[in-house]
Amino acid sequence: MGTTGGRGRRAVGVLVPAAVCVAAFGYGLPKLAPYHGVLGTLRALTSGWAVLVLAAAALNLLANWLFIAAAIPGLPLRRAAAVNLASTAVANTVPAGGAVSVGVSWRMLSSWGLSRRSFAVYTGVTGVWSTLAKLATPSAVVLVLAATGRLTSGNGAVATLCGGATICAAAFVAGVAVVRRSLRDERAARAVGREAQRWADRLFRLARRTAPTTIAAAVVRFRDDAVELLRVRSRRLTLASIGNDLGWLLVFQTCLLACGVPQSQVPWSRCLAGFALARVLSAVPVTPGGVGVIEMGLTAYLAAGLDAAGATRVTAAVLLARALTYVLPIVLGPVAYAGWRLRRPAQGTETAVAER
Repeated sequence: MGTTGGRGRRAVGVLVPAAVCVAAFGYGLPKLAPYHGVLGTLRALTSGWAVLVLAAAALNLLANWLFIAAAIPGLPLRRAAAVNLASTAVANTVPAGGAVSVGVSWRMLSSWGLSRRSFAVYTGVTGVWSTLAKLATPSAVVLVLAATGRLTSGNGAVATLCGGATICAAAFVAGVAVVRRSLRDERAARAVGREAQRWADRLFRLARRTAPTTIAAAVVRFRDDAVELLRVRSRRLTLASIGNDLGWLLVFQTCLLACGVPQSQVPWSRCLAGFALARVLSAVPVTPGGVGVIEMGLTAYLAAGLDAAGATRVTAAVLLARALTYVLPIVLGPVAYAGWRLRRPAQGTETAVAER
């Protein structure tokens, strides 16, 4: 029974994302703009714009690598790049790829001497920081648009953005409060550790096995290590998180201009709102990386009110931006992983990453 249920869940996990992608790319986007028009727009890109678009994509990748390097003191940028590209390629293609990508990151980082304890801190801190940044972005954008008088009313997409931003802001505040208390109050960490130990004991009893007795102590150690890392790296991590957002936004805006979408049709404020809307849509993990959902929602929002030619150029820009931010790591990831496999240290000769 359990095997049948597991197979059913795996089937749903594959079929639902596939159905969403087919609906988005096979029906939704062609209704907004025919693909032959999109291809014509992309073929018309000048060499100058192509260089600028690729430069923006490179800066976006660099921001991702700096974020990883900020979380692991002593890790060279080239290794941060390899880890990011390989793990992102898995996360963007495999169902439940986030968990698999963690395994890829561990294999690569451990080969360079990173300990399990340091890897746990890296995974936990970057996961929390990335989640908080994703939650904060929509509300920050809404505040910017409201302050500049660019937050228009009466638009369904704007209402969706504002509603999503409100929910994200509430989750952000709650998350910050929980993280702040957990890091500042050692008693809270001990309580969490004891509760985690109790749940582990129950689960292992159901499996008729003996649970590890060090879970509570591991939670406290994790808290101590996270506090030490954030004491010296919190500002760098925050700046790197902001850089990630700005890198994606730079690619998006550059693609719009490169595809011939002027500010009179899609001003910077609408582009910014579209970026925040994409963040809200990506918060619902229907497909890996929000593929299909983001393209459809973003194109529909930006192309609203434009003529057929304008909608075609917007569609081309959105697909180009997504190719550079979503597809490009999939292409480069296997290359980075193969390079690591060829150059990884022999067993027992790992190069240790500097400890905090």
